[in-house]
Amino acid sequence: MAGRNTRMAQWLDYRVRVTISDQRMLVGTFMAFDKYMNVVLADCEEFRKIKSKGRKDDEKEVKRTLGFVVLRGETIVSLMAEAPPPTGPKKAEIQPGPGRGQVAGRGMPAAPLSSAPAGLSGPVRGIGGPAAIQMQPKAAALGGMPGLPPGFPNRPPGMPPMMPPPGMPAGMPGMPGMGRGMPPMGRGM
Repeated sequence: MAGRNTRMAQWLDYRVRVTISDQRMLVGTFMAFDKYMNVVLADCEEFRKIKSKGRKDDEKEVKRTLGFVVLRGETIVSLMAEAPPPTGPKKAEIQPGPGRGQVAGRGMPAAPLSSAPAGLSGPVRGIGGPAAIQMQPKAAALGGMPGLPPGFPNRPPGMPPMMPPPGMPAGMPGMPGMGRGMPPMGRGM
């Protein structure tokens, strides 16, 4: 495969004549090709032969300018070199003129890697989350039982402590107020 590609690549920039399956001939500058033999021609002209209605032997060749053409490799019958690439100064030798283009970059100067660009450095303190005071534990500060949710009434003095539900060992986390989950059996809604 590499051998065939180098054989095709030697004809790049040549003026070539390509015959396609419907007998048309296209003449243009061979710009590119791919593994399917699709071909790109620049400054392309199409030549086709038209038979006259009156005479059988009389054929007329019609020329049409197409410009930039991409030919599907499936339609190509033959490709012949017509003329070598134009001999002129190389691009490096061309003298710059008033309309010469300059590299513009991507619009942003390169920033040092130590800091992130503005807006991408992470969350800003005090915006988008709970305030620091809201994250402090409250139950111990109010003098109530630890682990009870805010607003849960304290046990009256002399009342026995709550017993864990059957099957649950005593002293499990979250037991003091049983504020999470389903209410105990017989004490619900």
